[in-house]
Amino acid sequence: MLPIRLEIKNFLPYIAPDAVRFDGIHLACLTGANGAGKSSLLDAITWALWGKARAKRDEDLVHMGQQDMYVQLDFEQEGQIYRVIRRRTRRQRSGGTLDLLIQDEDEQFTLISEPNMKATQTRINHLLRLDYDTFTNSAFLQQGKADAFTTKTPRERKQILSDILGLAQWERYEETVKQHLKSIEAELQVIELRIHEIDEELAKEPGLQVALVEAERAQAEAKQALEAAEVHLKEVEHAPLEMRGVQQSLADTEKRCKEHQKDVEVAEREVDHQQQRIDAFEAVIAQRQAIESGYAVLKAAREADHDLGDKLLQLSDFDQEQNTLEKALREARATLENEASGYRARIAELERTSNQAVSGDIEAVQVEVLELQALEIERDNLQTLNSQLGEERAELDATNRALRTEMLNIKDRLDRLENAADATCPLCGQPLDEGHRTELVDQLAADGTLRGDTFRGNEKRLKTIVDDVKEHKQHLSEIDINLKRLPPLLERAGLLQAQINAARQASNRLDEEQVSLQAVENMLESEAFALEIRNQLNTLLLRRSEVGYNRDSHDTARKQLATYSDFERQQNELNLALQSLPEAQSAFEGARLRVERNQKAVLDDQKQMQLLQSEITRLQVLVDEYHVRQQEVDRLRLSERNAYQRLVNARQELDALEKQRLRKLELQKRSDQKRHEESMYKELRVAFGKNGIPAMIIETAIPELEYASNQLLSRMSGGRMHLRFNTQREKITGGIAETLDIEIADELGTRSYEMYSGGEAFRIDFAIRVALSQMLARRAGAHLRTLFIDEGFGTQDADGRDRLVEAITAIQNDFDMILVITHIDELRDSFPVHIVIDKTPNGSRISVR
Repeated sequence: MLPIRLEIKNFLPYIAPDAVRFDGIHLACLTGANGAGKSSLLDAITWALWGKARAKRDEDLVHMGQQDMYVQLDFEQEGQIYRVIRRRTRRQRSGGTLDLLIQDEDEQFTLISEPNMKATQTRINHLLRLDYDTFTNSAFLQQGKADAFTTKTPRERKQILSDILGLAQWERYEETVKQHLKSIEAELQVIELRIHEIDEELAKEPGLQVALVEAERAQAEAKQALEAAEVHLKEVEHAPLEMRGVQQSLADTEKRCKEHQKDVEVAEREVDHQQQRIDAFEAVIAQRQAIESGYAVLKAAREADHDLGDKLLQLSDFDQEQNTLEKALREARATLENEASGYRARIAELERTSNQAVSGDIEAVQVEVLELQALEIERDNLQTLNSQLGEERAELDATNRALRTEMLNIKDRLDRLENAADATCPLCGQPLDEGHRTELVDQLAADGTLRGDTFRGNEKRLKTIVDDVKEHKQHLSEIDINLKRLPPLLERAGLLQAQINAARQASNRLDEEQVSLQAVENMLESEAFALEIRNQLNTLLLRRSEVGYNRDSHDTARKQLATYSDFERQQNELNLALQSLPEAQSAFEGARLRVERNQKAVLDDQKQMQLLQSEITRLQVLVDEYHVRQQEVDRLRLSERNAYQRLVNARQELDALEKQRLRKLELQKRSDQKRHEESMYKELRVAFGKNGIPAMIIETAIPELEYASNQLLSRMSGGRMHLRFNTQREKITGGIAETLDIEIADELGTRSYEMYSGGEAFRIDFAIRVALSQMLARRAGAHLRTLFIDEGFGTQDADGRDRLVEAITAIQNDFDMILVITHIDELRDSFPVHIVIDKTPNGSRISVR
């Protein structure tokens, strides 16, 4: 992981500093006054990547007085550039977000976050190939925690070393092998159980052989008995078919006989019906002369009524057309009268509008409106100015609160410096001489004076703002009172202008309406309208008088129609009788003949039924014998089928045993294969276990760690100190215990790490931590490219500090970037690039020099 760009907002002492770019930085130091935020810059990096920093809670990281914070870090990993953005708000519980982005070929960032923060964090850890704890125990020497590795127990040291060496994968391998072994053992148990079951089934083979012989004998006997019974059945098998044929013939004959009897009844009813028709027709024909005479009178009266009815219909059509024309004439008159009424009403309305007097002076109203609109613009400008003054006042209040806190902090630091009695700086813990004390006091006093002047200037400006706002509000109140008159004045001006426009339009239209009214009144008075309708009406009256209709002749014809109307029916009955009498006589004779023919057919059917009934009685004896013999065949067939099924079952069971014998061979072969696999996985379990390959890796890594640590420790101690890692020690109770102890050799002999303190302990801690970082960069696959050293070097004398700088310079080629935090001037000048942190009233600022 190589940082490229860091952007911070409201994080610890930072509010909104310029983004820090790490491009081209190889070896650099972070410098600045105590409390300016040097360590906070590295906290921002760890918080962005892992959500962790020195603070216990995220809320403690938010800048005082702010609600939201975020850190954005761009970094390179394995040749690819990523961006991680982490946000936090105090407005709601658990109010945080985490986004991961990747840069494409067009240098644009694309979101690749997971659905939730936890999953996204897991992806970042996988991408970096290390978590926060491994990072802080190796590549990040936090202030006051250089001994984070050396002060841990041997077990914890081995775990840290395991994490750095990436040995967790061997634990996963071991767990996978264990799961495979469990699966193999379970499968072997199933195979052994199945082989045992097959052996139990094979033990039944002799009994099954005996059962097969018995089944073959029983099946042969059953088959022989069945064949004899089937021969005996054939002797009478024709009886049921013949019985069904005779029964069908009897049923057909009975049905035919019933149909003949029914035909006799129908024919007899037809004879009676036709006789009644003949009698009725002959009675009507007897009155033929009287009927034909009355019908002739009826026809003459009907012709006269029809002729006079046509003329009456003509008169009715003329009357209807006359009513239509007279109605159209009335409607034409009404249309003209309505048109005249409309003209009169519009003329009256236009005269009222034209004569209406316009009240008020519109020019005076318009002048007053313009004056009030100017006041409205002035009010808007004052409100904008007050808003700007309010924002300035809020900014000044916030600045002065920060200045007051900073001045109290400076005063406290001055008091502590002035009251310090020993030669140690109470602010940073470094050696403090009188010259350094005086320099720090002067610097703090100057900072306090500068902040005091700024504070007093801000207070003066705040008082001016309050007075201006008060004066503006008073003037705004006066303007608002005057502006209350503006809406009614605007309404009055609009009303006056509308009245003037309406009067002008009414005067122009009045003459046009009066001319149109006079024209309509002249047409009504002279009856000079609807002339076509009047001509059609006169022509219609002339044609009506030419029809010649006589009402008395029409009444006489109608009376004759009523008197002779029944002769119409009688004439129709006479015609029907003359036409239908021959047909009725012929039908009567045909029906009589059908009665005789069907009566003879009924007698023949009854004789045939007696013969068929005798045949059925004879066949019934044979059918009963057939059913007895069929039942015996069915019984023997079932017995033969059961015997055959037992034979088939016996053969199938023996065939199944043969298949089981082959299955047993397959299972035994598979068991041998699984036993071989089991032995291989057991060997892998031992190899992947803690005493296998991981132990070998640690054993090979210890010399490398010792060598790298001693290289640095020898450089920092002038060749005086040398360390060694012991991985085993003798138990008090006997035997060897696994451990990871640290022993140091110097001119006084070999001692454990715990016997050292102060500057010597720091050199040991520093050498081991840097060696761990180098190992992480080379071995864990984490591709660590940056080393962060946040230590005060306060325990070192001048020679010790020089040796530390020399050691850091010596390892710079092992990392792409090394950042060292210090506030000691002589150390700062030892590094080519300086990242300077300056504390200001608006938050700390960052610059690269």
